[in-house]
Amino acid sequence: MNNKRISEIVEEEMIKQDANRYRDMRKILTIPKSIADALDEIPNEAKEYVRVNDFGEYSVLDDFVELREFYEADEDDIFPKFIELKDFVKDNLNLCVIYLAGKALGVDLVKVV
Repeated sequence: MNNKRISEIVEEEMIKQDANRYRDMRKILTIPKSIADALDEIPNEAKEYVRVNDFGEYSVLDDFVELREFYEADEDDIFPKFIELKDFVKDNLNLCVIYLAGKALGVDLVKVV
């Protein structure tokens, strides 16, 4: 191989690496700040629900129960300020679960934008 061919191979490889980095960058999970703020209230709601109903100790699973209630609720069953959250949860339930799981673990699994 001559030097010209080697430099072409190196350049092709660098282009592939840049394309892979760009593709990987686009895979980052994101969630709007307004939704994240509303989701951040769920643990407080779940803790209060557990306390008021004397269900024993709170666990992160209670957050998912609360999230599921948003997912399954009829429009009349929720407060107007949570309509945006309910619509988002209906379309992005798994993303919301990942966001709450990351919060519980203290790890940012979903980027807030």
